[in-house]
Amino acid sequence: MKKLPRIVGGSVVLALAATAALTGPAHAEDSSQQKLESALATSQKSLASNKAQAATAQQNLTTSQARLASQQAVLSQATADVSQARKRDEELGAKLATAQANLKKADDAVAAGKKQLAADRKRYATTMNRLVQQSSPLQSVSVFTTNMTTTDINQRTQWSSVATNVSKDAVDRISKQVTKLQADERKQAAATKAATRAKAESASQLETTKTLESEAKSAADAVAATVALNKADAEQAQAKLRSNRAQIASLTTKVEAARQAAIEASNRLARQAAAAERRAAARKSSSSSAGKASSSTAGSYSAVANYNGVDPWGFYWGQCVSYAAWKVRSTTSWSSFQNDTNGVHFGNAVNWGAAARQIGVAVNTSPAVGSVAWRTSGSAGHVAWVTGVNGDGTINVSEYNYNVAGGFGTRSHVDWRSGGSSGFDGFIHF
Repeated sequence: MKKLPRIVGGSVVLALAATAALTGPAHAEDSSQQKLESALATSQKSLASNKAQAATAQQNLTTSQARLASQQAVLSQATADVSQARKRDEELGAKLATAQANLKKADDAVAAGKKQLAADRKRYATTMNRLVQQSSPLQSVSVFTTNMTTTDINQRTQWSSVATNVSKDAVDRISKQVTKLQADERKQAAATKAATRAKAESASQLETTKTLESEAKSAADAVAATVALNKADAEQAQAKLRSNRAQIASLTTKVEAARQAAIEASNRLARQAAAAERRAAARKSSSSSAGKASSSTAGSYSAVANYNGVDPWGFYWGQCVSYAAWKVRSTTSWSSFQNDTNGVHFGNAVNWGAAARQIGVAVNTSPAVGSVAWRTSGSAGHVAWVTGVNGDGTINVSEYNYNVAGGFGTRSHVDWRSGGSSGFDGFIHF
């Protein structure tokens, strides 16, 4: 088998060795981190759903509590109505008792009147019969021509006067009894009518009272049961929400720890690769100028770990943003810069200007060596690292994925004001 030639400086050998050393742990870390991030995303979706459920349950509880308060007010009013109805019922009961007593009194008076009238009539008839029998010998005025004595005439005249007076007194007395009896019968009829009406009112009022009390209690019981159910739902939803938040906090801590571990491993490898590359550059300095090497290579960025297409700080490896982020991390004070910095997501190059302003980084139209040139044209925009500013205002840049697809390249005397895909909108000064 033919051996491959050794590459000058050993940089390729180092890169292969580093790749082989990292393949196992990198894939293991990547798999573990992906699982954690997947679990975190699932928990966050569950949290959003549980928040909605908790809000709905709380709204239902609030609504049912308002209904309960309203129903309790109705029940309170119904209770007052029941109390009033019972008082009215008592009044009607007393009225009924009075009417019934009056009716009995009227009944007794009518019965006594009828009895007295019958007795008076009987007595009158007896008296009149007796007087008639005693006065039967009386004759007309012609009796004075007969042989009757004066004593006989006087006696019979006296009997006639007595009979007349007795008859008149009896008739007056009986007439008064009849009048009184008629009055008592009218009272009896009125008392009967009043007692009947009072009895009907009492029965109706009592039925209304029972209905009010029953309906009010049933309504209050039903609403109270609804409130109890809604309260249980709300408490269950809040419990699920607390559980989700605790789970998300735990997963977030684990994901962040995994990311930091990956970043530290990548930085360690980058430092090792950079040191090896410097040693290789020193050995081959006789055959390659330092200026040419620095303008045509990506430096130690080529040794940055690639986790299934993503660099350790969260950008797609081999893209302009990944290279620019590496330069920011390795040459500025923003050594911990990553895709999500201080809660702000950088993402595609088109977002970098606005995102940088959000975290307090200066963004303007003054190019400087060590700044990030940035433009928004195109679907994703573009960023490059400024390596020089020329007297005519043009700039020199190093970049990834511009002239070389997925690879490193440089441009000199770039007219950054030209716009389009070759120019830039401004500069970010990390």
